[in-house]
Amino acid sequence: MSAELSYVGKRLPKPDIAGKVTGEAKYTEDLVIPGMLEGRLLRSPHAHALIKRIDTSKAAALPGVVCVLTHKDCPRQKFSRSTMAEALPEFAFTGERQDQYVLSDKARYVGDWIAAVAAEDIYIAERALDLIEVEYEVLPSILDPFSAMESGATKIHDDVRNNVAFEMDHPFNSGDVEKAFAEADAVAEFSGVNSRQKHLHLETDAAIAYLEADSRLVIISPSQGPHLAKKHLTRRVFTDLDDGDIRWISPAIGGGFGARLALGVEPVAVLLARACKRPVRVTSTREEDFSGYSSRTDQHQTIRVAASRDGRLLAIDQKIVADSGAYLSHSATTSIVNMQKTLGLLRCDNVRGHLTVAYTNTPTTSGFRGYGNPEGAFVLQQALDRLAEKIGMDPMEFRLKNLKQVGDPSCFVPVVLEHTKLEDCIRLAADRFEWSKKWKGWGPKQGGRYRRGVGMSILTHASGAGGFLLEHSSAVMKVLSDGTLNLIVSPCEMGQGILGALAQVGAESSGLRYEQVRVTTGDTDVTLFDIGSHASRSMLVIGNAVAAAGDKIKNQIKALAVAKFELRQVAATAEQIDVREGRVFLVDNPAVGFDIREVAYDAIYNFGAEGGQIVATGSYLSTSHHPNHQAAFAEVEVDTETGMVTVEKYVVAHDIGRAINPLLVEAQLEGSAVQGIGFALTEDFVVDPVTGEVLSDSLLTYRLPTTMDVPDMENMLVEDPLPAGPFGAKGVGEAGLVNPAPSIANAIYDAVGIRIHSLPMSADKVLWTLRHGERAAPGSSRVSGQTL
Repeated sequence: MSAELSYVGKRLPKPDIAGKVTGEAKYTEDLVIPGMLEGRLLRSPHAHALIKRIDTSKAAALPGVVCVLTHKDCPRQKFSRSTMAEALPEFAFTGERQDQYVLSDKARYVGDWIAAVAAEDIYIAERALDLIEVEYEVLPSILDPFSAMESGATKIHDDVRNNVAFEMDHPFNSGDVEKAFAEADAVAEFSGVNSRQKHLHLETDAAIAYLEADSRLVIISPSQGPHLAKKHLTRRVFTDLDDGDIRWISPAIGGGFGARLALGVEPVAVLLARACKRPVRVTSTREEDFSGYSSRTDQHQTIRVAASRDGRLLAIDQKIVADSGAYLSHSATTSIVNMQKTLGLLRCDNVRGHLTVAYTNTPTTSGFRGYGNPEGAFVLQQALDRLAEKIGMDPMEFRLKNLKQVGDPSCFVPVVLEHTKLEDCIRLAADRFEWSKKWKGWGPKQGGRYRRGVGMSILTHASGAGGFLLEHSSAVMKVLSDGTLNLIVSPCEMGQGILGALAQVGAESSGLRYEQVRVTTGDTDVTLFDIGSHASRSMLVIGNAVAAAGDKIKNQIKALAVAKFELRQVAATAEQIDVREGRVFLVDNPAVGFDIREVAYDAIYNFGAEGGQIVATGSYLSTSHHPNHQAAFAEVEVDTETGMVTVEKYVVAHDIGRAINPLLVEAQLEGSAVQGIGFALTEDFVVDPVTGEVLSDSLLTYRLPTTMDVPDMENMLVEDPLPAGPFGAKGVGEAGLVNPAPSIANAIYDAVGIRIHSLPMSADKVLWTLRHGERAAPGSSRVSGQTL
């Protein structure tokens, strides 16, 4: 038989697609537990206020209300929404503060959780919220991080000085940055700030909690990491419970994009269920999801870069002031990852980064797809273009000259870069885009109302956080009597297709049929420990665990098949036997063989045999980030009379290692690019500058890109198998969101000679800047002490 792979590299459909297309898939809000109550939250109408008095008597007396809880009924132990601290060793920096209670006695943003109600139906619960009487002492609110850090500013948290939630120098600062700037032939600077892009997963925040007959707690919610979330709850919130006291189930998940790495309403559901001794489902509306759930962290940045006359990058200096909102959650760690990817992208001996995170009276910010990389790329890639212009160098050639090579430190400096195809990505995408024809050089721009421009951007991103997080995963496989392979794994399937891709790895490594792989996931009682789906880790880390289990399954089958061949008067050792596509055969004579069912059935039901189902576990510990890389080229048209920017063409080449399923990889690249285009041009999270109320709280006021906004897109996969990856695969889930904003920004500059310093680069900002210049543009970053 051919040595060609049977399933890896094939464009196969996702195994869960039928249930989602037909509506049969069950999400948290679809589930009904007998006797279930409906829970709702009372949210603060004020951005900053002390609760002087709260009277729940009228609400509690309403027929159908089972319980009403306030801060007095909550554990008085602070916790963080982020669960990432549980994936770090005790000695490691966490970038997190345990800074909030489940229900608060002080409102710190409009939408903060004040009280919770459980009632027989949602309508009674809503009426009960209206009957809760709260007397607030309204305090001065602070809505931007710079005002928050001013001397004498109102304290948002009493135990924090100057509202600084966190501050640090980048742990991998190196060289003499000031000396490099002083000796450089050219220095450029760019300041900018990103918007608080909303995750906008279709399924809003929801959770069900109930106690089983033995008082064991069951939580059902769309979590991206239920094992880690369970540990976090028992360690930080409900300390009377331990690991074995909780079962966490994640059914079908309606999108995540990083939001579900943080706890949502699960602690509230648990509080209510334990108080009522009945199942409780807590839900949220789309408007509440906007104001009370997480968003991307807005990071105000200034990046200075320096180069020699011949284009060698000499120094990078990055300063970040991040806005955590009312509580810290993921805002510090996302900003640290920004520094890691920004300062670690290119060869440069002198790098320096500094981060300050400030509290404000706005909704909490958190992790988002790309986890700091899109924020950093927006500023870095424009600074690099400014530097290339100063030395009169093609921006593509400037980047090519400063690429890291195998053996250099990776973006995670303690680990060397063992594999990269970024140069191939740049050259392939540039050729397909026709960069050499379209880029006309630095200089005066074309005239006319509609003006075209081109720009580019490059990136490095993680395939897991090995060496930094508790980066190990495990898989279980068992073969049923008919040859079906039951694969038990614990990624979060939130639409990215990971279950299908892991099934392909499982079928390929075990030799069983892809069509007969059945994947079980989403239940901490069934799956082995896993830290969850983030950092584009699932394929590399869980995929390697699956491949390890598959190899063991294949070896067991081969050992059992020896006796089967003897019954056919064929002498063969296990080493002379192979398994592929559900068939057992001789390596030297593939025509001699039989169906896997014969071995699988006898392993379970043969009375004369020793017995024992074919089963195996596989585990993988990652010690490297195994970066994936990408180059992107954008062509835009700018209407100088309206400021409207239209992306006409977008070309990407991605260093994928090996694509396990090219169909899914392309879908990830296309979907994330569209999300990145929204980040670049339209998605604007608007907070009232006086009241702190979220104004863009619906899909009418928060503009997502539609199919009409999607440009001519081309995604090319640069395949060179990564030795450490399962069948050579790297990650891909997040990278596609990173390059759109900076490549579009550079293209706008090429078209009309202006740079926009804040996201989104909406038509009104472009038009304002065209008329008044960059220094007068609204929304620019203040991190450098001046508006640029």
